[in-house]
Amino acid sequence: MSTTVVGKPFAWSYSQLKNWETCPKRYFHYNVAKDVVEPESAQLKEGNALHAAFEARVKSNTELPLGFTHHEALLASIINAPGVVYAEQKLAMTSSFTPTAFFSKTAWLRSVLDCTKVNETTATTLDWKTGKPSHDMTQMQLAAATLFCHQPKVNRVKVALVFVNHDEVESGEFVREDLPEIWGEILPRVKLVEQARAKQEYPPKPSGLCKRYCAVVSCPYHGRGQ
Repeated sequence: MSTTVVGKPFAWSYSQLKNWETCPKRYFHYNVAKDVVEPESAQLKEGNALHAAFEARVKSNTELPLGFTHHEALLASIINAPGVVYAEQKLAMTSSFTPTAFFSKTAWLRSVLDCTKVNETTATTLDWKTGKPSHDMTQMQLAAATLFCHQPKVNRVKVALVFVNHDEVESGEFVREDLPEIWGEILPRVKLVEQARAKQEYPPKPSGLCKRYCAVVSCPYHGRGQ
């Protein structure tokens, strides 16, 4: 596919890996050619508004707007806990697992952490979710690995996926010694994406998402499925 940028260093993110494993053709159009943009659905608008409101509350002590004030107790508990708090951190690492600037040419993995509290050797990071509850170990593993990379004094990371509309939390906890196991599970999956980029091979992978949840109208499976 000629729209691939030849010679551009390979870089990825959790969302790109997820797109690839959902459907390589979807990944190509969303993340490589970037000729398809996800429509701004009501759910996406809600998620964007919530993230913006939570970021302003954590960073600037801005009052939550109407519609979000019922989350004040949650955010206040995070802000008031011991340690340094961060919101919407843009962090990146090189393929040698060293920190680098988010927009650096050496960036290999890019991550955005919604809310993080660092207290000496322990960090807690939370990802705000407005959709249905699900268990995503990969996202939790990558959040922990990113923090271990950027916070050399941190030896323990607690990760939580907070499903704010369902009052549910999926959580995990990692120590620095878990890094070999984390990367042992994830790197083979990333290698498949890198190989596809090198070969420019992005076959469609039909699923139940094709009918209502994919904007790649050029795909032969678009609008089909369950």
